[in-house]
Amino acid sequence: MDNLDLKSIKILLNLYNTRNTYITAEELDISQSAVARNLAKCRQSFNEPLFIRTGNQLSPTAFTEALVEKLPNLLNSIDEIIATNQEFEPSKLTDRYLIYLNHQSQLLYGAKLFELLNRDAPKATWFIKSWDQTSVEQLLDNRAAIGVNYHSDTLPNSIYQEKIADDYFAIFAGENHPLHKLNEVTSKDLERFSFVSLAVPHIDERNIYVDSILEDMGVRAKVLFQTDSLILGMKVAELQNMLLLSTIEVFNYPDTTLQPINFKVDSKSLPDSKIVCTFARKNRNKPLTKWLIKILRETETHFQPFDL
Repeated sequence: MDNLDLKSIKILLNLYNTRNTYITAEELDISQSAVARNLAKCRQSFNEPLFIRTGNQLSPTAFTEALVEKLPNLLNSIDEIIATNQEFEPSKLTDRYLIYLNHQSQLLYGAKLFELLNRDAPKATWFIKSWDQTSVEQLLDNRAAIGVNYHSDTLPNSIYQEKIADDYFAIFAGENHPLHKLNEVTSKDLERFSFVSLAVPHIDERNIYVDSILEDMGVRAKVLFQTDSLILGMKVAELQNMLLLSTIEVFNYPDTTLQPINFKVDSKSLPDSKIVCTFARKNRNKPLTKWLIKILRETETHFQPFDL
């Protein structure tokens, strides 16, 4: 055990997740030979085989399964103690960091976010990726630093959600749409026109939000077009004189003629529209997490929602 170090343990844990030396080498930015050397060091120190090769994958032994239950908590405790006792300087960051943004956030302020990150940490590499089904796992495994999405009641308690902004829903139409001429739009007025429905990937694949929300508000909506692309949905709404129910951050998007119509959307029928930072609860006190939250808040101030 005297020759075992934290680096070897971290490689072992990553290998447990990937089951592949090539993927581990790529994710940790080291050579495959370095992975093999450190795995051999762990094997020798524990005097256990650790993995059994099955085809192109490595299958963990029962001993490794038991180790993986205990080691992450130990490493996180050590990392937290070290982090809180070191002065944090973003300018010294040199690693590659993954940040998850939902599609709408990427579209509206992904570029501004990178500008602010690069301003404070010019030596780091930033990977901004769309929120997907693996995001929670990546955040918990520290393979992703932080995420931005709408608040969700379905996330596990091990994921912390900190509000950074409020967003609100409105119904949008192109600048020349007839509904803009009305001082007050009623449900019957909405039923004269067709809707674009935006799906939320991995949350609302079947486009149930728009249909059910409008139905709850007494509107029999004619949904003629569905998409999970905000840009495409906005463009179709503009060109085809259709209506789009979306959060009002759309109003901040450049190069669009869409404007909110004078219709009060009933908030009781709507999903939660708080914009939150999401990260592993175990990382909430780490300086890197606190700095990233500060940067995200600064980014949000450049895109304040339109006041209806």
